[in-house]
Amino acid sequence: MKKKNERGEGVESDFKSPLKYARFLKPFVYSKMLLIILLLLAQFAIYLTLVLRFERFIPYLGWTNLALSILFLSYLANKQGKNEFKLAWLFPILIFPFFGIVLYFMCKVNFGGRRLKKSLRLIKKESEPVMITGTEDSSAVFEEYPKVRDIAEYLRRTSSYPSYTGTKETYFPSGEEAFADIKERLKAAEHFIFIEYFIIEPSRIWHEILDILREKALQGVDVRILYDSLGSGAYSTRRYERYLERSGIKAKIFMPFVPVFDTGLNNRDHRKILDIDGKTVYTGGINISDEYANYEHPRFGYWKDTAIRLDGPAVRTFTIMFLQLWNVANKTMEEASGYRKFADVPCEKHSGQGVTIPYGDDAFNGEDVAENVYNYILAKAHDYVHIMTPYTILDNTMINALSFAAKRGVDVSVIVPKHYDHYITFCVGRTFIKTLIEKGIRVYEYNPGFIHAKSFVSDGNRATVGSINLDYRSLFHHFECGVFLYKSPEIGHIEEDFQNTLKDCRQITAESYKKIPLITRIVGWSFRIFSPLL
Repeated sequence: MKKKNERGEGVESDFKSPLKYARFLKPFVYSKMLLIILLLLAQFAIYLTLVLRFERFIPYLGWTNLALSILFLSYLANKQGKNEFKLAWLFPILIFPFFGIVLYFMCKVNFGGRRLKKSLRLIKKESEPVMITGTEDSSAVFEEYPKVRDIAEYLRRTSSYPSYTGTKETYFPSGEEAFADIKERLKAAEHFIFIEYFIIEPSRIWHEILDILREKALQGVDVRILYDSLGSGAYSTRRYERYLERSGIKAKIFMPFVPVFDTGLNNRDHRKILDIDGKTVYTGGINISDEYANYEHPRFGYWKDTAIRLDGPAVRTFTIMFLQLWNVANKTMEEASGYRKFADVPCEKHSGQGVTIPYGDDAFNGEDVAENVYNYILAKAHDYVHIMTPYTILDNTMINALSFAAKRGVDVSVIVPKHYDHYITFCVGRTFIKTLIEKGIRVYEYNPGFIHAKSFVSDGNRATVGSINLDYRSLFHHFECGVFLYKSPEIGHIEEDFQNTLKDCRQITAESYKKIPLITRIVGWSFRIFSPLL
């Protein structure tokens, strides 16, 4: 049976049910992904074989081999960048000098990343002036809220992210509450719906949202979906793009996974944005899959996640951020008017809402924006900083910021998952927990299941919620987004959620850490040197 869309074209009913679609996909999409992975492994094996064949002759060269290693390690030591990344390269270079050096330059040349960087630079050149103009005078914001000037100026000068007053925030302490609100707001959309997620999977929640999107597309609403090819593997096919297009929905896959060895594939779109008419936007930790809505309870129990809704002028920044990556994926250069068409929409201003600063981060902007926002909150804290994060693979800058706050007498408390979604990542993260405990930071384990929330809240006046984890991938490789809040009434609800979540947690102390299974600690310490790659 086929439904008809507005152009009278058939829509395949096989895609109606996520379960049916998942079964339909297995022999096609999964086999395609498997083929791609096998081809990548084959290429890597060829490179490795060729290099190692040559490597056999290097010991006979004696001093040449030693000189090559010393010269390259000197180059690496003097190169600008984080020491953790340099340390991760020592192992392959010391064990296989020639192979390690070849692999290093293959990763650093990063042709895919260079193409992405060039495209993004040209698109930002056109769109960032739109981002910063047409907003309220920042001097008026700083006159009312002088203590936000420093972080606001940093985000404006480095990334063109403006500050807003008059935006109302609504915080959701669970995915199921967020999705219930999202579905109701989607039904009220009049002009456009922009959706950007790392993960969209065959699932009941996606089926419910997709039904609404189809209906809105038939009503003439401009519906666009951008999703990451690696995170949304089941839907990362041109076939599924065409299926959505037959329903009147525009869809693009970000950085399609292709069978070519290219480290540009490491730069994933991890953002979570759902923008309705440029007046309402959702962001946070949730992706679109059943575990985020707690429709199913996976092996790790209850999935604790959060989201936040913005209503008002600050939605404008998210609208432009979406269009930037949409144009990257669509390979189009849009003039400023194309951004203004969607960004310059009249929005109701709400009084007494504090300052709202949406922001994004990526691997190509020359700034560690997300980490700097987190560290700013830690540096400004007087009483407490309360954090929820799924991963604790931390760089030295973050460890020092957390430690410095704790040593100043600030209550720095972190809630982490008890269960894991990625075993090695979990084991390595456990080794960093030991480091945090030793530096006076309180770490709590969430007993009911998995924590996927990403939030900082401090002193009742500063907070940030978004898609940004505390690991290297989020902070230095991925496309990410978040929103910084100052003096927002909703900050109290974020802290309230932290305290409620804390009731279901157990503190990890130096003594209880010793009870962590030995195999977990061995795996963690063995792989810790590769933290920047996890």
